[in-house]
Amino acid sequence: MEKVRRKITILRVLQVVFYALGFPLFLHLVMLANKPIAESYLAGNITAYLAIIIAAVLWVVVILIQLLFRAICRKNRMARAVWVALFAAVITLAPVLYSDFLLKNQYDEIVDKYVEDGLSEGNFYNYEKILTAYNLEGVLKNLNTDVEEYVEVFNLEIDALEGKNYGGNGDGSLVTFDEEAQAYYSPNGMFSDGYLFSLKQAIAVQKAYYENKLAYEAEGKDIDMELAKALVALENDPSSDWNKYKNGASASSFDKEGFEYIDSEDEYELAYGEDGYAKKFYVTDDRLDAIVSVIGGKLGSSEQVKALLGMLPMLPIDLPEGLDIGSLLTEDLTVDQLIDVINGLGLGKTLAGLMGSTAETITKDDLMNLLAGYSNYQSPSTYPIFYFLEDEALQEYAYANYYATTHGTKVGSILVGEKVGAITLDNGGTVNPYSAQGLLDMFKYWDAQTELINAVYPIVTVRSIALKMSASIVFCLLAAYWFTSKIDDQYAMLKLAKKQ
Repeated sequence: MEKVRRKITILRVLQVVFYALGFPLFLHLVMLANKPIAESYLAGNITAYLAIIIAAVLWVVVILIQLLFRAICRKNRMARAVWVALFAAVITLAPVLYSDFLLKNQYDEIVDKYVEDGLSEGNFYNYEKILTAYNLEGVLKNLNTDVEEYVEVFNLEIDALEGKNYGGNGDGSLVTFDEEAQAYYSPNGMFSDGYLFSLKQAIAVQKAYYENKLAYEAEGKDIDMELAKALVALENDPSSDWNKYKNGASASSFDKEGFEYIDSEDEYELAYGEDGYAKKFYVTDDRLDAIVSVIGGKLGSSEQVKALLGMLPMLPIDLPEGLDIGSLLTEDLTVDQLIDVINGLGLGKTLAGLMGSTAETITKDDLMNLLAGYSNYQSPSTYPIFYFLEDEALQEYAYANYYATTHGTKVGSILVGEKVGAITLDNGGTVNPYSAQGLLDMFKYWDAQTELINAVYPIVTVRSIALKMSASIVFCLLAAYWFTSKIDDQYAMLKLAKKQ
């Protein structure tokens, strides 16, 4: 009897081993093959694990079939095994057949769409190579490298691909997160003050900026000049929606379709009026002195500036007697001292002329008048002027330009220009390695690969493992059933022995 029990133990081990070498091993190999997709920055939350989900579903279907035939073929275990094995063969071959005969059309449609949109056919493999010799891991690894370089250039932070919100809004207004857009928004529909772009929104901003800019250039126009003219027209037209908004006109008097005040008719006055909360972000005497102090300290400690100052005596510049610029470049530098230097160098008359004055020098009051109302701050609770632009292309460009430059400066992620990323007194930013068209082409390629990741690669991943394992899965299932029947035989022997 002990010998029979040992035999049952051995048979159980073999039963488990052969079952594990079937669908459990299949699922494990799919998980390994799916790793490049799961680690891809371009894969969606579900897409990243779609291949694993498909493999698990195939296994569950086979389990359900096993339960069904267990009820149908109660006494004939081997008949049950044959039927389950046949269905398992069909199910594991399903991804292969689908990939070989149906998925090709979907792949070709995606490729053709992007080729028609300007991408080279050389960016894509033919479908047969996708099925037979496509190095998915290599392609997706290169894509990840490209995304990481892009994120580094524009200072998005590699762990902030879904965007982050630092500090909320300056006016304390409510910030909302849109998961699909991967962005934090203010009440006025713009990005919140502390929002650091997600990868998705950084791309969207640059697309809107460059596509409109290049479209205007193709027509021989400068979009920045056209935008400036449109904004001036809004400012100078007393009946424009922009001026109606500033004056708190009735919402029914606006020409803009669907216009509604965010909070109330006096929201603009509350933000930008004489005692408006936005005023705390404007330049004042004290703040200007603080800015000049920081600049003086930074310039005074710069070796390049010191070298330049050492060359001044050799240059054809008449410095006022006793003026030592180097001694002024400290944290004690004030606006008054800076103005004295400007006037001492004879530049005061030039600056006064630029301000429309015939004076020989400038004063601090002149400088403050020049900076009156200057601020890069946009109230999160009021509409910006470009909200009221009628031209949709100009409006889209205006928003993108604001986000890419003004907002980008605030969060250390400038998105356009020769120098991008974080630009401070200590950091001159990163040289932008992308051209406008090069960036748009790269985005198109990323979009194409994103569609392929969503629609093609998971199925092809399952296919590659199913093609290799379909026969072994069937064999292992049959073997597991055979060992199960042998275990039953041994238990029958035990029962017979007990009766005797």
